Amino acid sequence: MQTKAARMRDLVRQILDGDTLHPHQKIAAQKTFAAFDGEVRAVVTAAEMQAGKSGVALALACLQRLSLSDEDICEKAKLKDTLYLVTMPDLALIDQAEKDLSLAKNIVVSNFVRFEQDLERHFKGHPPKLILIDECHYGSNAASIRYCSIFDYLEKQNDQCKVVFISATPFGALYAAEQDYEVAKHLESVAIKENDKAAQREAQQLAEVAARNSILRRDFQTKLVFHRTSPEYYGVRQMLASNKVTHLDSTTRNFLDQSVARDKFMQLFQDYEGAGWALVRVTAGMAMQAKDELIASGINPSNIFILGSNLQDVPDEELTTIDRFKREFDECIDFEEKLIAITVAGCRAGINFGQMMKTRLIATWDNTITSVASVVQANIGRACGYHQNRDAAHFTNLNAAQAYGAILDYLDKNTAEHAASDFDGLREFFEDVCQEFNVNGLDVGLAIKSKRRRPIGDVETYMTDSYIAVPARLLNPEYDFTLHTRDPLLLKAIELLREEMIKGGGPIVKGNRAMRGATKNWVKAQWVNGDSFDNPEKARKEGTMKERAIKFAQRLDDKLPIEFNQIVLPGAGEYTENKHVTAIVFSVFNISRRDVTKKIMLESDVYQMCEHFGIPHDNTMFLLFKRGEYDADKTRIKIESNEGPDLITLIHDESQFSEKERNK
Repeated sequence: MQTKAARMRDLVRQILDGDTLHPHQKIAAQKTFAAFDGEVRAVVTAAEMQAGKSGVALALACLQRLSLSDEDICEKAKLKDTLYLVTMPDLALIDQAEKDLSLAKNIVVSNFVRFEQDLERHFKGHPPKLILIDECHYGSNAASIRYCSIFDYLEKQNDQCKVVFISATPFGALYAAEQDYEVAKHLESVAIKENDKAAQREAQQLAEVAARNSILRRDFQTKLVFHRTSPEYYGVRQMLASNKVTHLDSTTRNFLDQSVARDKFMQLFQDYEGAGWALVRVTAGMAMQAKDELIASGINPSNIFILGSNLQDVPDEELTTIDRFKREFDECIDFEEKLIAITVAGCRAGINFGQMMKTRLIATWDNTITSVASVVQANIGRACGYHQNRDAAHFTNLNAAQAYGAILDYLDKNTAEHAASDFDGLREFFEDVCQEFNVNGLDVGLAIKSKRRRPIGDVETYMTDSYIAVPARLLNPEYDFTLHTRDPLLLKAIELLREEMIKGGGPIVKGNRAMRGATKNWVKAQWVNGDSFDNPEKARKEGTMKERAIKFAQRLDDKLPIEFNQIVLPGAGEYTENKHVTAIVFSVFNISRRDVTKKIMLESDVYQMCEHFGIPHDNTMFLLFKRGEYDADKTRIKIESNEGPDLITLIHDESQFSEKERNK
């Protein structure tokens, strides 16, 4: 038995030690597998775009095989011990995964649609010991409902199995359903106040659904592992550092509109010498118009390809499969021609164009500016990986790309020695990043829908009572703030803000601060840096932070009513009813994470604000707004506006390449 077991283990080690896997992939797999200690049953592995996630999965399958006892590893009936699930229902992705993982004889590749059938077919009497879920970021949208069946299986039928979630952008999936859980609990508290038993039961059911959808199952003791690439890797952070990303905003992102950015894109394409290609992503319904624009610019129609199937407003004869496009590119190399591929939003992002095409990529254009995950998983993500092309330019949402880079930097620092488990801290960081880089979110979240549609969101409305402006005097612990106010609530808020600013031996320049914990979170702080102070690009509905502060204060000076909700700007899971003071902190000690010219406020900027509000000069100024009375009428109006007819939630797959496969 021992001799046979040794031989079986040697076959597995040949895969681990062979040329197929890179050292960084094996390290990531070992780190992931080692995270399954104690009660840990789930690990989230974050790996950058095109960093070799399939190699990590292959190594994990090998490690799972080696973990078997001598008796089990010799039993053929127990050969299949690992289930690999492709999140998107695309048979082409299953085929690709089967090729990538073919060396591991113990893996069965499936998807969420047919995994129960494959469990019966391939794991007869011997359930899998490890489940790998690829591209788990799709779990943060409506498709996350599918996770229920996986977790039900793990909890009710196979309580010894462990699960690994793998994605380059798992961030939204980490807490999207958690956020919905908090919303549901908020609805429950509102129903209790209203003594509405039916609404209370409904909210409890919604909370249960949200908890079941979350990949952060509390009883699974989930951990997170960050896959560190080798120095040869070229990804989003490297592109940002080499200034290869051009920002597209609402005025320039439409590829059909002439702009300086589009002229630059076209010039790069036309000036490129030799065989090459470019990738253009547009919104649904614009593919044919984009092709017409390219033809009008002088590009040969036969060199323009629209990728996809059953696309809106695109005749079938105009559509091209990915495989055919790759063959066309192989042929154009000999003739030194240049091609352009057009895709539309909603099409499968995880296209593997291959090493050769990456080295010949000229530029990418992403017409769709939405969440962090959708931006980096699309065009710019297709250019990441291990290759020598450092010249390709990318036109996309720079803010989203920078936010992704900041997240990677954070994971790099906070998962250095072992797998991270501080998901509360991670979530708070994510929220800070979204606000800092002015992006809509990490991914498209799973929205709770109910048959009666209870009001969801920050509907409990309060008015603003008053405001004060004070110099922070961070270096003067004896400063008497009663010179500015005798309100005990505002004085306590000032004390807490000062504590946060000088925490850790400060004041020091920091990129993120937070008023966390029960003793502090009644104060909502908005930390203004050089970027958010007066950069129009960072402006919200009421303007930049400078403009917002002056406008809100002026309205109160003019005795005009203003909602406290507008000033609070509650983040995910936050509600105005839990905030009593909002502080806008103008300081030279706040720094932007974004790659901008002005990261920190100038001292003269803070002086300017001090002068406007008539207080002594300081390098930090607190502008504090106090919550006023509850407005029942405005609350009722918001509640009524949320009410509507019964809703039926439909789950839409984010793939237009696989319509025929899904209908099989």
